[in-house]
Amino acid sequence: MSPTDSTLSGTGAPSGKWSGRAQAYAETFAGQCAHAIGPLLDAVDARPGQRFLDVGTGAGAVASAALARGCLVTGVDPEPDMLVLAAKNAPDATLLQAALPLLPLPDSSFDTIVANFVLNHVADPAAAARELGRLLAPGGRAAASIWPAEVFALRGLWDEVVAESGAVPPPGLGPLPAELDFPRTPDGVAVLLAAADLRVERAWQYEFVHVVDPELWWRGVTGGVAVIGQTYLAQTPEVAARMRAAYQRASARHLGSDGRLHLAGAAVLAVASRA
Repeated sequence: MSPTDSTLSGTGAPSGKWSGRAQAYAETFAGQCAHAIGPLLDAVDARPGQRFLDVGTGAGAVASAALARGCLVTGVDPEPDMLVLAAKNAPDATLLQAALPLLPLPDSSFDTIVANFVLNHVADPAAAARELGRLLAPGGRAAASIWPAEVFALRGLWDEVVAESGAVPPPGLGPLPAELDFPRTPDGVAVLLAAADLRVERAWQYEFVHVVDPELWWRGVTGGVAVIGQTYLAQTPEVAARMRAAYQRASARHLGSDGRLHLAGAAVLAVASRA
């Protein structure tokens, strides 16, 4: 399926920091985001026939998993390159180019909504959560995941690389203004969803171990994916080389007997319903 097919349409939503990096993301860091997909779909009790919205579909991993459960899937993402991949990975989904907090969809039009690592990327999390509440049908469930404030090896590895190499992140990658931010904890996400008039059923921290080839993991960085990738691309060749050397030293401590990295990670998950 191509972007010109009837199931993929655009709204003029601007693409952003993922522009040109969709394939690199899909091949590398998408793997860490995939750990939350099963728990999220279980939390919303995804079943055949449900009208399912995958917000920030990216390369279509959640959409594909929801289709496998028989859901009627719509996926939205602001990045055209991501939607091209989503069309390949979830060919039976309806795909729209759009971004929170303004999605071109009717009120109460979905039985189930999942936002997998989306609320941690938006400029106004409260407005984004309200939009999820607007789109959720009465009796429906919405679930979201974010990365936690607590540092596990999955993120700590990159913190160590930056600190040891002396790399300086480019402007614009810092935290949100205090008046827009929220605590990256189960309670923080629960409060965010409750403020959107949703009834929070559960909020918890889900821990996992991400196992990955060390060279593949580094390719996410050189591909400019996420904050660490954008930081890498902004450095001089000398500092970039120091980042590579720091990665080799730091990652060696996480190598298993299989020659792959075993990185402890966690996600904050929450599920809520609309009365």
